[in-house]
Amino acid sequence: MRRLRFPYVMPYSQHDWVVSFAASRETLAPLGTAGFIEEDPTRTASGREFYWAFERDDGLRFDVVWYEPIESAVVRADPPDANQAIAALRSLGVDADFEQRQLPDEFQPKLRHARAAVWVFTGKGATQPTAVFSRKQSADKWLAKTGYSGVLVAYPLDSSLHEFERNFGSQGLPPPNSPEAQAFVGTLGERYEYVDGRQVPEKAGCLVQPR
Repeated sequence: MRRLRFPYVMPYSQHDWVVSFAASRETLAPLGTAGFIEEDPTRTASGREFYWAFERDDGLRFDVVWYEPIESAVVRADPPDANQAIAALRSLGVDADFEQRQLPDEFQPKLRHARAAVWVFTGKGATQPTAVFSRKQSADKWLAKTGYSGVLVAYPLDSSLHEFERNFGSQGLPPPNSPEAQAFVGTLGERYEYVDGRQVPEKAGCLVQPR
């Protein structure tokens, strides 16, 4: 299980959650330190919001958003499989009464275009290709089959990189609508190196061992 760096890509909106559960700080302690805390009252319903994001070895990506004032959490998953999301949370040691929510069929990945971001693979050296994918899972399958080496990077859709990072509280950004913001080149957290078709493991601090 890998912990995702922020900003990360989730192709579903905050309303497209598949699991909800009541949770205290102690309930979520097995997830470790939150990757991001939203404290801006103009972007929250009421009080602080805590975010965690993970990717399982089989490609399941999910995030947990905890609403501190009401001690409630929701989970988004890609693909949006509530059972798999619950299994992943339990493997991390979260013990709670989970409630499932079934999203409509049109939310299934095979029926949707790329959302939130596209994934661009740049092969290492002139003899290896560049390719674009709608989901990271598709890129992983293709790379495992072809065995290419290079870098896979997420690029946000329908928003500037400046806006994408600002929404996740990145520090040191130029002011909105400034010339510097227009020319902003950021460093997304979702950038991965591949060697012979396999993602290179990150440092131990980014790995989470299932229980």
